[in-house]
Amino acid sequence: MLIGLVFQVLQLAWFGLGMSKWMMWFAGVLASCSSITYPAISAYASQNCEPEQQGLLQGILTGIRGLSNGFGPAVFGLLFYIFHVQLDETAMEDSAEPDADTSAYTSMSLPGGPFLFGALLAFVALLITLSLPELKEKMSLSHHKKTDEAELIARSDSSEQGSFVNQDLSPLLTAESAP
Repeated sequence: MLIGLVFQVLQLAWFGLGMSKWMMWFAGVLASCSSITYPAISAYASQNCEPEQQGLLQGILTGIRGLSNGFGPAVFGLLFYIFHVQLDETAMEDSAEPDADTSAYTSMSLPGGPFLFGALLAFVALLITLSLPELKEKMSLSHHKKTDEAELIARSDSSEQGSFVNQDLSPLLTAESAP
């Protein structure tokens, strides 16, 4: 995840500061390196949850990704409007000569502003990722939890020779539902 987010920050900052076509092509190379972020997030999350919850987890991640793909263009379209970014090359060539009406408009324009804002958001995501717990800690805690549950079941089996109490189903059974 860290590698993908670092490339994402670099790619968006490069897009935001780039002024020539070769710089845009190079930013595309950085973007291809940053495409490992989503699979890394998916793998990290799946290794940190119980096997019974894998489908739920992947559904949530896919839902969040779908919402991001839907809201992202709308939010950044608004940012392009706020930063006065003109995406039409012919319109930029036509307005090459500044006049009194457009000089104030172009002086406030920052063509790479939306990309720099995206780089800032990716940097915040990078900082959050640095605060995530290590996978080894989670796995060792999960292993201890499973061995403790197995010992508890074994002790309950030896003390109650004829009755088996399944710890996973006990919250689902109540005194009224038992025959």
